[in-house]
Amino acid sequence: MTTRLLSLSLAVFLFAAPALAQYTDDAPRHNPALNLPPVMVSGLDGYKTKGAEEAVRLWVKDSPLEGSNDNATQISVLRQAEQSYGAYQWYELISTRAVSPRTMVIYLVLDYERGPLFARFTLYHSNHRWIMTYFDVNSREENIFPPVYAPLTTSRRD
Repeated sequence: MTTRLLSLSLAVFLFAAPALAQYTDDAPRHNPALNLPPVMVSGLDGYKTKGAEEAVRLWVKDSPLEGSNDNATQISVLRQAEQSYGAYQWYELISTRAVSPRTMVIYLVLDYERGPLFARFTLYHSNHRWIMTYFDVNSREENIFPPVYAPLTTSRRD
């Protein structure tokens, strides 16, 4: 009887503990950097270590966006997110979409202490590397992610 109880306890521990671990704040996270071009990773790392200006500087370096007035707007949005949600902590890769062999769109969630910021980046493969051609961040996911198309249903009365 004691052996059976010990076996049952061990089985519960071995199977339930890993399942419950996913709900803790310290659970290991998937590393989305493995799926992102270097320009994305360097900007996200720059944001974590040096702030919004560094992130934008690294994202737009050598791209058509470098020197654009829109960059100041995006820096402002990132700073406002920090004021509302606290410190930037991590990012989650939601999806990547290949538009063509040389163009991709990346959707991320930027996680802060008290809330998310949603982001869309368009990258172009130029001269053997990826460069940023567009990016947008917003606190409303519907302004960033593509709409989900629900199947059309029609009722027909004869």
